[in-house]
Amino acid sequence: MYVSEPHKRPVVLFVDDETKALKYFARCFSREFNILTAGSGAEAKEILVQHGMRIAVLLTDQRMPVSDGISLLSETKARYPHIVRLLTTAYTDIDEAIAAVNRGEVWRYITKPWDLDLLRGELINALELHREQSYERELLNERRKSMLSVASHIAHEMRTPLLSIHSAAMGIERYLPRMLEGHRWACEAGAPIEPLRESHKLALEESIASIRRVVDRANIMIDLLLANCGGKRIDPSAFETCQMGGCVESALQDFPFQASQREWVHCQVQPSFHFRGSRGLMVFVLHNLMRNALKAIDSAGKGRIRIWISRGETSNTLHFEDTGTGIDPKVLPEIFEDFASFSGNGKGVGIGLGFCRRVMESFGGTISCHSIPSVYTRFDLAFPPVAGEGADRS
Repeated sequence: MYVSEPHKRPVVLFVDDETKALKYFARCFSREFNILTAGSGAEAKEILVQHGMRIAVLLTDQRMPVSDGISLLSETKARYPHIVRLLTTAYTDIDEAIAAVNRGEVWRYITKPWDLDLLRGELINALELHREQSYERELLNERRKSMLSVASHIAHEMRTPLLSIHSAAMGIERYLPRMLEGHRWACEAGAPIEPLRESHKLALEESIASIRRVVDRANIMIDLLLANCGGKRIDPSAFETCQMGGCVESALQDFPFQASQREWVHCQVQPSFHFRGSRGLMVFVLHNLMRNALKAIDSAGKGRIRIWISRGETSNTLHFEDTGTGIDPKVLPEIFEDFASFSGNGKGVGIGLGFCRRVMESFGGTISCHSIPSVYTRFDLAFPPVAGEGADRS
């Protein structure tokens, strides 16, 4: 490993199994950049562990004896997303390089033999991109702090009246049987009061349960708001086995559809599957997808929503598709970033998809999106199977 003057200039890590190539690269660029070099993917990973947060650019050769460069860049993307990834490859491997660029594992590829001026330009551009992204991350953190401050204030203002409503509901639930019994006794004694129908009694009892459900869901939404703003982490220790069909039914029942919007939704979630997670979080994810889908349909002036399930040996998947505006391919790779804007008409912001991804990751699953503009948008939510699936315990 070669290191030149650490802590003074932007850090570029170059990986190649040829010692001559490492020395040549360091000799050519060590005066302009802070250079780290590694002779293998394994050595590069060790350097990333030690200096990952300092490294701005990773340039790796594609062909190496033990592991290829694309695999290293793919792993780097997952663990160190702030690093700009470059691939250097021979002309014979161009197709692999282009495929890696299209998948998002590689920002640019550089063919061998090198044109030093072109390579220097690519490194400068990569470092400039890193600086821009670092600045955007700082702005994002500031926005998140502002959102957390507002959300915390809203949460504080809402918790107190919700607690009062919950206490009142518990009081009514406690004394309602006595009141009904007293009313029955008075009627039997001939008191001049209007009798209560059985349907009225049932409505009273159901209204109490409804109040408690609304208060509980409001508190869950406050928790989700704080978690979405970074003020509260998702706690997997509270997860339980949930049934997806029940989550979808709850989400549709509780969603505030307007006019005939409910008729746009076609749902087929049986046979269902179980997953390890949180029913409340899952309903939140579905509500977010529903809001975005309805906005896309409204913007397009047409469309339907379809929800269905597919089961497999290694994963079970919930599919959520709308035939509204679709999503521009240019922004599709970024829709799960916080504050991403992706609606077809340029007005929507898609707030919440970043949190949806964090929810799915906390479940041990994934969420991906496929879209063709003006045709459809489909979200695929894949869950690991639950060993020995049994009855719904959610």
